[in-house]
Amino acid sequence: MAKARLHTGTGVFAVLANVCRSPQEALKQFVENAADAVEQASPRGGRISIQLEYEPPGNGHGQDTLKSIVVEDNGVGMSREKMYQVLGRIGDSEKINLALRGEQGIGILAFALIAETIHLASGVEEGKPSSCLVLRRNWLKSGRAEIIARCPSHLHKRRGTTVFLEGILPEIAPQLGKARIREYLGQQFASDLRANLYEMTISDDHVSETIHPQHFRGVKVMSSSLPLGRRRSVFIELYVLPWEMSDAVVGLYGRGGTRICSLTDLPHFKELPWADRRLEGYIRCDRLKRTADKTAIVQNEVFNAFAAELGKLEPTVRELLLKVSAESLEQRFGIALSRASRLIDRFLRYREQGKLTDLSLASAVGARKRNGDREARSEPKTGAVKPGVPRRTPVPTRAPNIRLDTPSADKASYRSWYDPGQSEICINREHVEFLLSQRENKRCVRYLFTIWAKENLLQEYGENAERIADEMVGVLAEAEPLIW
Repeated sequence: MAKARLHTGTGVFAVLANVCRSPQEALKQFVENAADAVEQASPRGGRISIQLEYEPPGNGHGQDTLKSIVVEDNGVGMSREKMYQVLGRIGDSEKINLALRGEQGIGILAFALIAETIHLASGVEEGKPSSCLVLRRNWLKSGRAEIIARCPSHLHKRRGTTVFLEGILPEIAPQLGKARIREYLGQQFASDLRANLYEMTISDDHVSETIHPQHFRGVKVMSSSLPLGRRRSVFIELYVLPWEMSDAVVGLYGRGGTRICSLTDLPHFKELPWADRRLEGYIRCDRLKRTADKTAIVQNEVFNAFAAELGKLEPTVRELLLKVSAESLEQRFGIALSRASRLIDRFLRYREQGKLTDLSLASAVGARKRNGDREARSEPKTGAVKPGVPRRTPVPTRAPNIRLDTPSADKASYRSWYDPGQSEICINREHVEFLLSQRENKRCVRYLFTIWAKENLLQEYGENAERIADEMVGVLAEAEPLIW
């Protein structure tokens, strides 16, 4: 065992506080270092594993306590000489020049935000014993550190590094659950994981799981690489959702696939189409450089070229948003309209037969289920009929024709209107209440039914009732979550 001195750059702990705003971000520092090491070792075949180790409660009751986290990789590893060098240059890392993930070389200190102690066991050659770098939280003020040639508790004989974060701080342990870490790392390292640059797994005392890249929703509309000059490029993958989602973002990734920020965090991209909540995906540009506290992008030549190329894409992205949204709207409207037509037809038949007053809620639900079951069953393709069973003659539907339409200026505020020339009810496809109803088929069916009820009443009472009838639809639409 050899004592060593920890030397930090000016303001390194202030920088660390900006870099690691959560326990997940602190843990990410070690996963980033593992990804760096894997990338330097080989372009393929890399492995990174995160293992959560728990301690059962002393009395046999209650929940297990997270006691340690182990991050392991098969990267280039570190020699003892390298460990001394790291301790002497924290905050002044050589990785700044290599433009790797851990740009400020302060990631190792992130252990103090998670655990009491870090043991970093690493070797540079297969078959040779690893060395172990040790730091403790209560050593940081005095600058104490240790480097052990053959640590009895953490010795291994392979190339690569294993980080042992021991004595997890009780106050942050609940934030480092397996599911939360898996989801977070799947987002942060999505670009690398999609490119299969390495395999990443997470395990606890029960089971090991592969960490998959973040799953994007909607329709993929773009997947391409754009040149930025001087052998630089940016890769873009975009998806369009059928409607706005509050959590839809386009992630920006730098070298090695580590997440920098959301694209709209940058001042150049706070406007549409990038700020549209129907757009999500990721953009990767390896040559982008972050500021010292990793909270912004250095606006150098690469960034200017990056912003210019994305600016050229904006008209195309706007067109794709409109196209996919319109197509999705038409498809969902077709489904809802079919169901609404059956509902209106059934309503009219029940009313003519005087059955509505006898129809309880339970029997109505049962009738819908039975009708749904019958609709799901289709006739044999041969058209054969069982002996003795008469063939049913289809009864013409009594439901009106309904279509989506874009309103003229004088009808912009209308929810719907009747077109006597086509004998059709027109739905204002741009009205906010219709757009909200489109998020759920059942809600859209009920919205269409109230529109039909409005137009049906207008035919009976005339245009003097138009405003009242239209407002009735609005009130029902607003009360939809409460009364249905």
